[in-house]
Amino acid sequence: MASQLRLHVLLPLAFLGLLGAAFGVHTMGKTPGGGNDSGVPLITTHPDKTKPKPPPATSEEWVKSLEAWCGGVQAQANKIDEPTTLADYESAIGEYVELWDSAQPAFIKLGLPSQKRATAIALRRNVDSQASVLRSMFNRLQALDAGAIQNRLDKLDDLDQESDTLLRQLGASQCLDEKNKGVVGVAIQKAPLLINSQLKRYGKVVVLFYEPGATYDAIQTREARAGALLAHAGFVSVNVSKNSEVGQLASQYSVLQSPTVLIFTRGHTLKARIEGFYDRTAIVQAVKNA
Repeated sequence: MASQLRLHVLLPLAFLGLLGAAFGVHTMGKTPGGGNDSGVPLITTHPDKTKPKPPPATSEEWVKSLEAWCGGVQAQANKIDEPTTLADYESAIGEYVELWDSAQPAFIKLGLPSQKRATAIALRRNVDSQASVLRSMFNRLQALDAGAIQNRLDKLDDLDQESDTLLRQLGASQCLDEKNKGVVGVAIQKAPLLINSQLKRYGKVVVLFYEPGATYDAIQTREARAGALLAHAGFVSVNVSKNSEVGQLASQYSVLQSPTVLIFTRGHTLKARIEGFYDRTAIVQAVKNA
């Protein structure tokens, strides 16, 4: 959403050739989501019993929270490497899907401003739509469907322009500033809360425990994410190096190594466990069996 959140990547002719089309150089929007092609959510091990954050006392305070949220999304998006190969594009789009799946519930927790509520609700719908379109684009990339990808890129561009307009109407001009860094992590949910919100939305969720920087884990992260998206399930990655994030989940479900995948369904029911090597096909089948 917003100009600052665009991934300014010129799709190379070689990439388009791999898709079997010649629709030229195009700018890809920086926003993930998408579903069956409509998208499917994730869930965590414990229901979110925390009460939603009440709306800020004033619209000015709400706008500041909105700009911090924008900054959090931007900070996380900046960590995603620019893709150069077809596999890179698949991985990058998957990372954007994961980012926006996390950003959506964080945005909802901002509540609504005391003024311009209708505009804020329109922006909430825009955020949901961008996430869904990106999730759908991921699945079209898997099918090498150039025409459908072009269509979704155009849709993302329209949504991006709409979000710019809505942000200006809400007075959140800092969201449109390329230099806005905001507060890192504001748009990211803690793993248990994210799993819960994803379960509510998608019904099934793939939870990956991984170690950052490990080549083997990086491969499994890519495959687990791809499998979850292809199966129209939610996806949550848990960094095992962050004790505050992994402790409760790992202990409750006896996760002793990385990478490990747990698959949950609504009701917080653990349906499958996969340890060590696996590919996206195995993940898709495990989700179908769950």
